[in-house]
Amino acid sequence: MTDTDTPVPDDLGPHGRRAFVLASRHVASLPNADSFHDAVLRFARAIDMVEEVRAEWISHGRPKLTEYSNGALAPHPLVKLLAESEKDAARAGRALKLEPEALKRPPGRPTGSATATDRKAPPVVKLSTKKLDA
Repeated sequence: MTDTDTPVPDDLGPHGRRAFVLASRHVASLPNADSFHDAVLRFARAIDMVEEVRAEWISHGRPKLTEYSNGALAPHPLVKLLAESEKDAARAGRALKLEPEALKRPPGRPTGSATATDRKAPPVVKLSTKKLDA
């Protein structure tokens, strides 16, 4: 799947279209690149959503807090939506291995390490040094 094989969806904005092309190029070298189409599309739509929410937040004057009728202050709904959208986009990018941290080794035991009981070294048996009287 390359940017020439798969047309960019029409419903994406400029940032989503760019993300779609970049992610498509990234997965094109993989042996099963066609199976990544939905993941690439999710990533592009997530990027598109982030940019739409950011534009709306900017058009509202970049509010950080909102005041409720009882006087309580809370994070502005657009701030919450922007944060959630960015988390979704980052998660989709990690799924495609687009972020450096996604390339790190997963936590846990290294590949090939012996964890099964039948693959562990036998227990060490110490022999007594005491001589028995015969």
